[in-house]
Amino acid sequence: MHIDTTLALLAPGKVLVNPEYIDVDRLPDTLKSWDVLVAPEPDPIGDRLLKVTSMCGKWLSMNVLMIDEKRVIAERHHTGMLRALEKWGFEPIPCDLLHYAPFGGSFHCATLDVRRRGTLESYFD
Repeated sequence: MHIDTTLALLAPGKVLVNPEYIDVDRLPDTLKSWDVLVAPEPDPIGDRLLKVTSMCGKWLSMNVLMIDEKRVIAERHHTGMLRALEKWGFEPIPCDLLHYAPFGGSFHCATLDVRRRGTLESYFD
């Protein structure tokens, strides 16, 4: 199991879940009042090498990077996820990072927040 392809907190009150790994009826009480966004079935990846070497499986489409509460960087090839993010009120920024998949991740795994603007807040208050 890879946490970034299982459950992702996207914004205050919004959680993205993998329908193959998470039973939305059994979420912790903390998340019961949140908007639960069920990830769409991922678009198949045609590249044979990526299919064989990716340690994260087909759900790598969930591995996105939130810039703020609206803007989200997502893999350009995962068009189903891009459309779902738009439908949920986010502003997806499609980018290419499929070449990182054989190392076991995508945008969320390949980045590290060093500095952000704004105030520190808890999603669980």
